[in-house]
Amino acid sequence: MIPWRLAPVSPTGGRVQSNLGNAISALEIFLLALLGVGVGTYGTLVGVGGGFLVVPLLLLIYKLPPAAAAATSLVVVLLNAASGSVTYVRRGRVDVRTGLLLAAATIPGAFFIGPELAVRIPARAFAIGFGIFLLVMAGLLFFRPERQSPVIGAPRRFGRWRVRRSFSDGSGAAVDYEFDVVLAIVLSFAVGILSSMLGIGGGIVHVPALIHLMGFPVHVATATSQFVLAFTAAAGVAKYASGGHVVWPLAAVLGGGVIVGAQVGARLSHRMKGGRIIRLLVLAIVVLAIRLIWSAIQR
Repeated sequence: MIPWRLAPVSPTGGRVQSNLGNAISALEIFLLALLGVGVGTYGTLVGVGGGFLVVPLLLLIYKLPPAAAAATSLVVVLLNAASGSVTYVRRGRVDVRTGLLLAAATIPGAFFIGPELAVRIPARAFAIGFGIFLLVMAGLLFFRPERQSPVIGAPRRFGRWRVRRSFSDGSGAAVDYEFDVVLAIVLSFAVGILSSMLGIGGGIVHVPALIHLMGFPVHVATATSQFVLAFTAAAGVAKYASGGHVVWPLAAVLGGGVIVGAQVGARLSHRMKGGRIIRLLVLAIVVLAIRLIWSAIQR
C-alpha cells in the first residue's frame, strides 16, 4: 500500500481538498500503470498527449476537483509528450522551427490564464463543458479526419504572413506545406489556455487545427503537436504545482506507464495511415464524453 493524504484548505485556493482515499493498493498501482501505457501509446499515436483520457478518469473515479484533475493530468501529458517527442525528433518527423514558434505562443496562456480559470470553475460545469468540448472535437475529427497534403513543389500562395516548410523526414520522404503564421500563433495561444484549464495538453485541439486550418500533413501534425505539448504542459505543471494542486502519487504511477507507452506509440505511428489513426480516436472520445456528461447530470 502507498499512503498519502491531501491537505485540505478553503475552497478559494491553496492545496486541493478531495474525497480521494488515503491509499492505493498494489493492484490499483498495476492497473493505473497499465492504463498509463495505453494512454501513452494512443496519445503519442495521435499527438494529443492523452490528457483527454486521464481527466475523465480522475473526475469520475477519484472525484478530484477540476483544478486537481487538470494539474495531475498535465503531469502525465508532460511525461507522454517529452518521451514521444524524443523519438519523433530522432525520426525527423517534427517541424522543429515551427514547433518552437507554436510552443512559445502556448506558454503564456498555459501558465498565466488556464490554471486561474480552472480553479474558478464549478466541478459540475467543468465536467459538462469538457464533455461537450470532446463531442465537438470528435465530430470534427470524424467528418474531416484528414486533409489532402499539398503537391510537392506546388506554387506558393501569396500572403504577407504565409511561410512554407520543405524538408525530408527520417525515412527520406519529402514534406512540403505552407501556413499562415499569424493564425498559427493566435490558435496556439488559445490552445495554451485550454490545455492548462482542461488538463488535456492541447493536442486534441492543436492536431485538428494544424491539419485543417494550417495544412500540415497528418503525421507531421501529430509529431509536431507532441513536441509543442512538452513545452505547454511544462508551463501548466509549473503553475499548478506552485499552488499544490498536483496529486503526485497518481501522476507518478500513471506517468511511469505513459513513458513506456509513448515509445510504443511513436514507433507504431509510421505504420498507420493518418485517417485511420484519427478515426480510432473518435470512438474513445465519444464514449468518454457521454459518460462524463451523464455523470455530471446525475450529481
